Amino acid sequence: MLEHSDEIADDITALILKRDSGSSWSTPELRALLRRSMRQHVHRGLIRLSGESTDDTGPARLAEVLRSTAIDRARQGVPLEAVLSAYTSGNLLLWEELAKRVRTGQISLPADELVNVGRSLWHDLEIQSKLVSEAYRREITRLELQDRRRQENYLAGLLEGRGALPEFAARSEEILGIHPEEPVVCVTALVEDPYDDPLHHPEDRIERLGSTSRWGMRDDAFYGIISFQNLDEERLTNALQPAVRGRVGLSLAREGLAGSAAAFRLARRAAGILPGGEPRLAWAADRLPELLIEASPELGSMVLHQTLGRVLKLSPHQRDTLLQTLRALLRHDGSPTYAAEELFCHRNTVIYRSRQFVELTGCDIQRPRDRLLLQLAVIAHDLAVSAGRDPA
Repeated sequence: MLEHSDEIADDITALILKRDSGSSWSTPELRALLRRSMRQHVHRGLIRLSGESTDDTGPARLAEVLRSTAIDRARQGVPLEAVLSAYTSGNLLLWEELAKRVRTGQISLPADELVNVGRSLWHDLEIQSKLVSEAYRREITRLELQDRRRQENYLAGLLEGRGALPEFAARSEEILGIHPEEPVVCVTALVEDPYDDPLHHPEDRIERLGSTSRWGMRDDAFYGIISFQNLDEERLTNALQPAVRGRVGLSLAREGLAGSAAAFRLARRAAGILPGGEPRLAWAADRLPELLIEASPELGSMVLHQTLGRVLKLSPHQRDTLLQTLRALLRHDGSPTYAAEELFCHRNTVIYRSRQFVELTGCDIQRPRDRLLLQLAVIAHDLAVSAGRDPA
């Protein structure tokens, strides 16, 4: 049969491709590789079955060939199931070809010898499958780790502002699977508990939305970039919310990777202004006043003390009562009626406290400019408290 080994191998290859429907061996190059590999394996297999041992068909050499083939197929993206199926089909079809030649009288072989050949082929298949599976999985693990490192290095470059460089951005599709001009959402999750991730397995949730994301760690934060193509803020928020275990900030870069560095900075600040110890997710665009105050601590301190300085010097009970009333008035556009309903007190009580505010701060909540100052002062106060600082 050695004289016809190439023909036998080509027939086996044709049957494998027919059963596979071209899904695993999808390109002409892969089909040619399968045909060439099948010829080599059938030739070596027939030599082994004939009992003729050569350096090229010894156990050590065969193991080397099997491992090398498995590594190549992993790099070529052929599924492991298809690789193992090719070996199984190859051994089975080789035995059937031998049995057919015995039945038709082309080969004279006793029945017990034919059975022994079958046993030998299935024994070889067990060894082949084990060696191929181990080598294939090791190579896949190595490739995944390599891809992960490339992605993390690329993310680090985006954090450093290299996304604005055309030659750097041009590699984003190759490394991240994201077009450089696609709008992206930059995510920062602050790591505060070394035993718990601030965001649990977000890639799975993003994948279910039909989008692409890449993630990495740097310093004290977990970073991610998400393709925002065909998404909206509500869908993305709803998808990530169940995974939140810490403080998570998000910021949209509509112009794509060129704006990713600024978006990462805003996302980190948005996460940083959230109360500590409380798992929450916040979009930078929804926290603009807080971000403005946080970006300029001197300005925040000035607004706070110029506006609420005298209030903060009151006794704790008086101070807290007036600040609670101020927040209610701000939430209800200065309406004492609605503020009183929220606070479960009389409208006149709210009006009296409002007058106290005017006396202490010089700001009248009915005047737009004064109301803005009061709102900024309350934000500066709350940021100071959440950061563990004494507002007074």
